[in-house]
Amino acid sequence: MRRLIAAAFVCFLMAAPARAGNPPLPEPEILTVSAGKTTREAILYAPAPAATGPRPVVLVFHGGGGSAEWMTSKSAQLTRTLSGAGYIVVYMNGSTRRKTEKLRTWNAVHCCAYAARAKINEAAYADAVIEELDQRLDIDRARIFLMGHSNGAMLSYRLAGAMKTTPRAIAPISGAIFADQPDLPDRTSIFMYHAVDDAVLSYDGNPEDKAERWRTAPHVGFLKAEEKLAALKDCSAPTASSFDGGVTLTERTCPGSSSLVAVTGPSGGHDWPSRPPGYDIEAALLTFFERQR
Repeated sequence: MRRLIAAAFVCFLMAAPARAGNPPLPEPEILTVSAGKTTREAILYAPAPAATGPRPVVLVFHGGGGSAEWMTSKSAQLTRTLSGAGYIVVYMNGSTRRKTEKLRTWNAVHCCAYAARAKINEAAYADAVIEELDQRLDIDRARIFLMGHSNGAMLSYRLAGAMKTTPRAIAPISGAIFADQPDLPDRTSIFMYHAVDDAVLSYDGNPEDKAERWRTAPHVGFLKAEEKLAALKDCSAPTASSFDGGVTLTERTCPGSSSLVAVTGPSGGHDWPSRPPGYDIEAALLTFFERQR
């Protein structure tokens, strides 16, 4: 039975299901919170209340040099896919010393730029957003998800064990861990994705890639990172699959009813959203989140 379930999951991750049109996006709203001594903002997309109970939440962290506004402009399909399934989607906003809406980064300890140098408390910001959502909306605190791209993906690995509300899963896209990656909670599943031709944050951990100037330590290559995370979480041996178009996937089961899924794309570079042939990353993320119940 377990093999059948795993096989079905792989099929769902690889499939690009037919969409029932493009449902309209919820109206965006600026969410303002107090995090320590600072006031920070985020962009909130809240679908209509569900009749079935509290709604899950996805916090989305943009890449270094971006912003919440930039990430929303790149992620309309992600917002439609998640909000259409009843998820509350929040685009988080990094920090910048210039106080502009652009060129924002996250403090992922060894990256990047201003946020890392200033040691911004990102966990306090994420906690404050969850608390504000809990006051205003009917949220499911057992189903909090973090999704990040690049520097935002680095941050998701760090936040998993630092937040007051432990995320049910994280989804780092085109990101990385470092040698001092802290333990992750047992209940937190991981969906990690990277393209082989990523020249900005290299797949193999090349210390001289384009992200070199933003880091204070070398990052761990994708395959070694998967092995390190599996060891930290005490996961099972991997089950591997490969598909037309060159996409490969491994899955491990881990304690706490969690899992570790690693997807390699043959192309797509460092862009968000990554579009290797035949792979629907938004549908894959939703399928993964839906499994975490």
